[in-house]
Amino acid sequence: MKTIQTTRALRLTALMAAALALCGMTQTAQAAMNQPEALDTTALTDDHSINVPTGWWTYTNVTAAQVSSYLSANSARLTDLEVYSVTSGTPRFTVRMVPNSGAYAVPGWWWYYGLTAADVTTRLNANNGRLIEVEPYDIGGGVIRYAVVMVSNTGGAARAWSYLMGVSSAQISSHITSSGHRLIDLDTYTEGGVKKYTAALVANTGADAKSWQWWINMSPSGIASKVSSFNGRIVKLERQADGKYNFVQVKNTGSDSSAWWYQYGFSSMADLNNYGLQVASRPIDITTYVDSGGKRRYDASFIDNANDSTRRMRSLLGATFLDANGNPTKGIFESYLKQVSSSVKVDLNGGRRAETASALKSLHLLHSMQQVEAGDDVLNSSFTYYEYDLVAGKDACPDPSKETAANKRTNYNFEKGLDEMMRISDNRTTRGTVLRYGGFTPFNATATASGMGSTTMRHNIGCGYWNFTTGKYDPAARRNDTSAADLARIYEGVYNQSLLTNANSARDEFFESANPATGASDALQAIINAEAAAVGKSAIATQFGDLVKTWGKGGSYGTCLGDGGTGCGQKVIVRSGAGLIQIPIKGRGGLITYRTYSFGRLISDTPVSCWEDYDAPGTNCQEDVNYTNAYSAAANELYRDEIRSALKTW
Repeated sequence: MKTIQTTRALRLTALMAAALALCGMTQTAQAAMNQPEALDTTALTDDHSINVPTGWWTYTNVTAAQVSSYLSANSARLTDLEVYSVTSGTPRFTVRMVPNSGAYAVPGWWWYYGLTAADVTTRLNANNGRLIEVEPYDIGGGVIRYAVVMVSNTGGAARAWSYLMGVSSAQISSHITSSGHRLIDLDTYTEGGVKKYTAALVANTGADAKSWQWWINMSPSGIASKVSSFNGRIVKLERQADGKYNFVQVKNTGSDSSAWWYQYGFSSMADLNNYGLQVASRPIDITTYVDSGGKRRYDASFIDNANDSTRRMRSLLGATFLDANGNPTKGIFESYLKQVSSSVKVDLNGGRRAETASALKSLHLLHSMQQVEAGDDVLNSSFTYYEYDLVAGKDACPDPSKETAANKRTNYNFEKGLDEMMRISDNRTTRGTVLRYGGFTPFNATATASGMGSTTMRHNIGCGYWNFTTGKYDPAARRNDTSAADLARIYEGVYNQSLLTNANSARDEFFESANPATGASDALQAIINAEAAAVGKSAIATQFGDLVKTWGKGGSYGTCLGDGGTGCGQKVIVRSGAGLIQIPIKGRGGLITYRTYSFGRLISDTPVSCWEDYDAPGTNCQEDVNYTNAYSAAANELYRDEIRSALKTW
């Protein structure tokens, strides 16, 4: 019966393909009706339909030697290969990589370029390989060569499969009908004025069975229509020289469904990567081209790359900070949570460089305490800072031109200056530490030595992109870059003594300055109460909340991106926070101990039309208030899953 049903499905496919071919379109329809369909659990077939979280890398305009170097450095394998350009017959590439480990490991893989069709066959036979990527390109004079990626077709990776080179769309349709295979790669090129195609396919049976379609010569609006009507997910997107697209989609319903995205016209690979990271996704296909205006562009399809906790945070923040089309157009947002000396629990765009305002003062504190630890500075020594604006006080922007004898203050010792920097977020004493150590360079050196790869200090906190030299708002030159993960790294490193020991009481003093608190806030207690009720532990919810401990530092800006002149341009807001949280657990005999987590969270450069005055009663900018409230609510939600886990130990 199984064979009869499969044959019937393939006959229906052939009739549909023939009908569509008369309209200049080609399609293959659903997989056999009796076949199970589900997301892949491994990338042994390809990585288009697996959403197990993993690392990933993209590079563009790179040589073959650079590709090999990146593969080695990342312990990765190629999954996508595009020819970026060809000079004197030698190609440069745009590539996508995943780790060759875990769910993404294959028993063997290879990549080549400069091959003839016969060479491809030779390599496949020598390696007992299977193609997952075929990229045709013209080396000059109409001579076609191929760049390919193949995997070992042995063991668990063995598949019934096929490939086609130099064929027409009709020949692909005929082959699909006769073989029962589905496309995993499709590319087009012109040879001798004739459009031709390459294709790699796998048998559409067993665990590889999927309902799927392929379409050629489509506009973006046509693609959107086909995806919508099919409830599909794009797994292959190729732009033709005429600006039309060929694409392959699989049904994105039931157990084969996943969050996914696709987008056209990224102006750089960095923009493409930032998009993917912001929505906690992984690119599964990238195409690059030069548009009609001569600009390099990138199109991509993405699949979910988040664990359950990160998905939850993406949903919470995305409700406010993604636009109506699900795109990250409302600034940067990040959430990061890591159990100290253990695994990352939440990572939503956690490594993205962003302005965090005063949350970065933890770096000033770390650097200062490292000097104390080393015996190069003393907490009870004298300390100098300056009064910049009597009205603004602690919130003033430190203007170096006002660092005069008349404005000099020495009423704090060094320890008090650091305490005020963290306790009341004093911008004056923060600038005092910069002056004390001779500028930003020492702080940046500490960040680098601490593994804070996303951190660069460029301006005095409190000045929000203002460039005194040019008299303009200048984010490019005056942004203090850091990330949620980097800020969390400071607190974890101090806690586990990898960044700071207690020599000269430096570690203790760090935590004394870092706003220690015991007991859950009202917002956090509400989450504890809800989770306690869900697991039948309401009776101990208050006791549990009273035992929570926190350390950390927040930050807040209302500033401007500038207009190219001396004006404000786009108003934006920044909200941030980072630190440690200890959540109580019960062990044997009812002994209460703690699980300790480092965290970071932020919204940055979120565009607004006005700013709320949080120092005065009443609301004068509801837009700012709404964004700030959404950020604050998500900040406490960061801990919900770990609170639930801890409550289960009581």
